[in-house]
Amino acid sequence: MSERTDRHFVSEAGTVGPLETLRGKQLSLAKLRQPPAQVMARYCFRPWEADDAPVYQRMLDDAELWRYMPEAYPGEISPDMAGTLIELSRQASHHKVRAVEYQGRVIGQMRMQWKTDVTPPQSGEISYWLGRDYWGLGLAAPMIALFSWRCFSIFPALSMINARVHRENMASQRVLERLGWTRVGIEGDWQEFRMQRQHVTDWASLNKPVTLPG
Repeated sequence: MSERTDRHFVSEAGTVGPLETLRGKQLSLAKLRQPPAQVMARYCFRPWEADDAPVYQRMLDDAELWRYMPEAYPGEISPDMAGTLIELSRQASHHKVRAVEYQGRVIGQMRMQWKTDVTPPQSGEISYWLGRDYWGLGLAAPMIALFSWRCFSIFPALSMINARVHRENMASQRVLERLGWTRVGIEGDWQEFRMQRQHVTDWASLNKPVTLPG
């Protein structure tokens, strides 16, 4: 995924023609149904920066946030650990990690991990988290929908996106079902969902502004 933020990306998305060079290959962007401008304007996906370390540390240093993650809560998140995790998120090539801003405030993270060695990628798996202050506000559904649309737009060969949700995390399961994702199986503690490229998102149901706390 390009290092550009959505504020630049959305000015090009939905057009037909080369959008980005991936490993030397010019990709032609297939035209997709573009989300409403109001929805796109509220969210921005960008790489984590070193200056984000304090807010990153504050959100991640929460055992409840890790409750349904694949990894166990590592204990207190120190400033040094926050900085290290941010740096690692920027270096890995097998996934793309993006800080999520809502109306200019960082609220959480989206991640795409490629599930294929084929170039350009044909499938991937997303995961996400929201800081505790932003739970229950209706931010997750449009955030996931926009990030998925962004991935499909940038990578025209991408045909499907998967997601795994802990079997006890009913809130996240309801979010994906609301978005029209399909349950495709259970593996251990994880319920698997899938969205195909041709899926049509009901953007009108996601076009509701949120007032952030504080």
